[in-house]
Amino acid sequence: MKFTTLALSMVVGFVTVPALVTADEAMSSMPGMAAGQSVDAIESSGVITAIDHNNRKVTFKHKAIPELSWPPMTMGFSVDPNVDMKSVNTGDSVTFTLTPSKSGQKVTRIKKQ
Repeated sequence: MKFTTLALSMVVGFVTVPALVTADEAMSSMPGMAAGQSVDAIESSGVITAIDHNNRKVTFKHKAIPELSWPPMTMGFSVDPNVDMKSVNTGDSVTFTLTPSKSGQKVTRIKKQ
């Protein structure tokens, strides 16, 4: 009986502990995404694959971003309130600026190419 209780406790612990990992800890395994990282504004380019005007988010299929050790990928970002999101559309090739924020990188500039 003691063995069964101990084994069950271990299984529950192994299952629940990963669920307690915070977003910063989860992203820290990706190079360039460590919590508390301080990086200046970064310029990159890509194609807009989605725009969410209501939540001020944009998704780019972007080129590699060496400053963050990111390979080319498709990724969504929050957009700063000062950026005019109506000046770009899905499918546009753009250059953009990423600036560190509490929740990761935030888009602080978007310009059509």
